[in-house]
Amino acid sequence: MAAVSESCCRDLLVVGPGVLGSLVCQRWLKTFPAATVIGQTNTDASHERLVALGISPRLKADAGESRRFPFVVFSAPPSGSDDYTAEVEAALKLWDGTGGFVFTSSTAVYAGKDGEDCDETTAQFQIGESPRADKLLNAEAAVLGAGGCVVRLSGLYHSQRGAHMYFLKTPTLASRPDALVNLVHYEDAAAACVRALSAQLEGSSEGGEIFLATDGVPVTREKMVEACLACPDAYDDGAMPEFSVSDGPLGKSMTNPQTREKLGWEPVYPSFVEFVAAGAKDSFYPPKKKNTWS
Repeated sequence: MAAVSESCCRDLLVVGPGVLGSLVCQRWLKTFPAATVIGQTNTDASHERLVALGISPRLKADAGESRRFPFVVFSAPPSGSDDYTAEVEAALKLWDGTGGFVFTSSTAVYAGKDGEDCDETTAQFQIGESPRADKLLNAEAAVLGAGGCVVRLSGLYHSQRGAHMYFLKTPTLASRPDALVNLVHYEDAAAACVRALSAQLEGSSEGGEIFLATDGVPVTREKMVEACLACPDAYDDGAMPEFSVSDGPLGKSMTNPQTREKLGWEPVYPSFVEFVAAGAKDSFYPPKKKNTWS
């Protein structure tokens, strides 16, 4: 795909403007304030929030295919769809092919499980080996075949949302304490998605590429909880769970050197432990009394 001219429209459609999708919208509007940014949802439950952020909401039922966009991000999870690949293919039909398309996938497609190092070149599951991976890989194939890019994300978190919040409030975990969790802050994940769009805009990516967004510093479940308990100003409610498993998979140890070089991307939050040690301060802290983000 050739780089588009500076006069090309910068309008953006985000399918699934939840936490991540909304951050992508906000970052895009900061870069291109004259752009129209549309957040497409299944219901109108989040529309008031989107309007407050400067995002124009619309329902999927009202989308049709009459308008196509130079930039599209699909960040809706597979849990909300009976036919995930069809949902992604419908979003591809809303892309005019001139700017960039990004599909947010997951590092769950990589097959490693015993603590081994894993990066962009690591083998992924084959179709049929993992139902969870199958959904993502089939959707990825549709995007790559159409010339879009894929950003595979590690576990997403921010100060008030993520695996750590679940661990703190769960008395017993059917997991070993030294099992690894690979993470990336929501804000850093959004930045990676925008960089992937920009790479297609600038012509440094011709599309059809896979990127990996992770902070590169995996942490054990036990150390995640320890870090939070050492920061009572942010986490004054919770306790170390009982880990009821002493063996089993360790998980993967993710790094992403190729993505960092190609996109010029580095996480602002270099690791979960450092983030919490600094007070867990981000755009979501302190928590609002009512949080309607999905």
